Amino acid sequence: MNRMSVSSLTALASSGRILRAAGAGVILAVTGMPAVAQEAPDAGRGDWSFVLGGGALVRPSYEGSDKFSVSPLPFVSINWRDRVFLEMGRGLGVNVVRTDALRLGVSVGLAPGRDEDDEDHLRGLGDIDAAARGHVFGSYSFGMVQLGLDVSKDFGGSEGVLVRPDVSVKVPLSESWTLSSSVSATWANDDYMQSFFGVSSSQSRKSGLERYDAGAGFKSVDFRVGLNWAISESWFATANVGVGVLLGDAADSPITESEVQPSVGLAVGYRF
Repeated sequence: MNRMSVSSLTALASSGRILRAAGAGVILAVTGMPAVAQEAPDAGRGDWSFVLGGGALVRPSYEGSDKFSVSPLPFVSINWRDRVFLEMGRGLGVNVVRTDALRLGVSVGLAPGRDEDDEDHLRGLGDIDAAARGHVFGSYSFGMVQLGLDVSKDFGGSEGVLVRPDVSVKVPLSESWTLSSSVSATWANDDYMQSFFGVSSSQSRKSGLERYDAGAGFKSVDFRVGLNWAISESWFATANVGVGVLLGDAADSPITESEVQPSVGLAVGYRF
């Protein structure tokens, strides 16, 4: 990680539409959409654990859209001694503090951008580049309940800051089935909100949308329910259903066509 600077990550993230599509999968854990890779059973086999898999995700074409797209959802999770990890949610990171109950860590991942060609409603707004995203995160677990907090900063793209508190619950239904649910809220700063929900004078002339200033505040609240099936010691399948609701300036933006943002994810994976 120390050999890869933030600037090099930003250059990589800005390389085109393929990375923007990949970033959409990476950001799922942060935005409250189905994070299927995180439902994988713990590998727990020596110092290293690996999870590989793939599936499909149905979600709005962009945040605020009333139209849907289906995207492939490959995922990978690599973990060394529960200390160093590479995963779809947060990227490459380190658990600095790790006890049975408390986790504190840092990571660098990928933040997706937005392409004005993704939908007619976005024409004239210009593209938002994908970017490197740094995270500082923590969680505290007691019983089946976990309280979490993720603070992230984009280096490139919107240059935005996101703060996401969440509460999640995991309920074992049997030896093979586990039910999980979570609720989270996301606060965004001025840079993020103006990039994704604001309309400048220039954008207004090109797009036909009214000029709009989007300010800092809570942009969304997200609910998710997931079901994990441990098919065997190595194979598992998972399904997630999520509903996000845009709030405040995000909900009132002329870019937003629907305040309600549902999503469904299905995946199969193998751990070794």
